[in-house]
Amino acid sequence: MRKKILSISAVALVAITLAAIAIPAIAAINLNPNKLYGAPSYVLNLVGKKDGWSGGGAYDNPDRHTMFLPQTTAEDVTVWMSQGEDFAVLDGNAFDDGSLSFQLGSGKYAVFIVALGKPGNGANIEGWIYNATDNTYILLVGSVSVPGHSKTPRWTDATDLFWVSPSEDLFLDKTEDTWVFDYMNDLSSAYVGTEYLYLWQLDNNNNKLLQVRFYKIG
Repeated sequence: MRKKILSISAVALVAITLAAIAIPAIAAINLNPNKLYGAPSYVLNLVGKKDGWSGGGAYDNPDRHTMFLPQTTAEDVTVWMSQGEDFAVLDGNAFDDGSLSFQLGSGKYAVFIVALGKPGNGANIEGWIYNATDNTYILLVGSVSVPGHSKTPRWTDATDLFWVSPSEDLFLDKTEDTWVFDYMNDLSSAYVGTEYLYLWQLDNNNNKLLQVRFYKIG
C-alpha cells in the first residue's frame, strides 16, 4: 500500500469541513451509522472468496449490490470509482484482472465500512486520483484501516476518502474540502487533454465480507 502521513492541521481541517456540511460526529466505532443518517442510499457488499474462485456468469449487471475479490489479497485490488446518475456495479469480479469498477449515484455521501463474517482480520484502503494519460498516481485523497470482525460490528467512517482537503491539494490551491469528483472536473478544466480517474487500493485481510454504506448528505 502507498503510505500517507496526515498532519494535525490536516485532521483539523477535515473535522471542521465535515461539521460545516452537517455530518454528525461518530461517538464510537461500533455505532451503526443508520442511527445517524437513517437508511443508506446504497449498500455495496465486497465478498471475499478463496483463491481460484470462479462463479461463472457475468458480473457487470449494474443493478447488483455485490462484487467479488480474493478473501486475502497478495496484491491490492483496484476499485475504480466514478459518478453518474445512479449507483451501479460496472465490474463485479476482481479474479480476472485484479480490479473492480463501481459508479456512485449523483450527489455527495457519507461513507461507512464494516468487516462482517468470520474470520475477518480487517482491511486497509487508500483513495487515489490517477492520471490516466500518464499512468501515474498523482494525489492520495485519504486512507482508512477497517477493524476486523467482532461480535459487535465496528463501523469505520470512510467519508474522508471522497474529499480532497486543502492540505492534500497539490494542483488547484483549494481553500476548502472538495468532493473528489468535483475536484477531478476542476483538474480537467485546468489541465486540458489529461484524463483523471479515482480509485481505491484495497488490501483485504481474510475478510469474507466488507460492507460499504453510502448516505446522501448533499
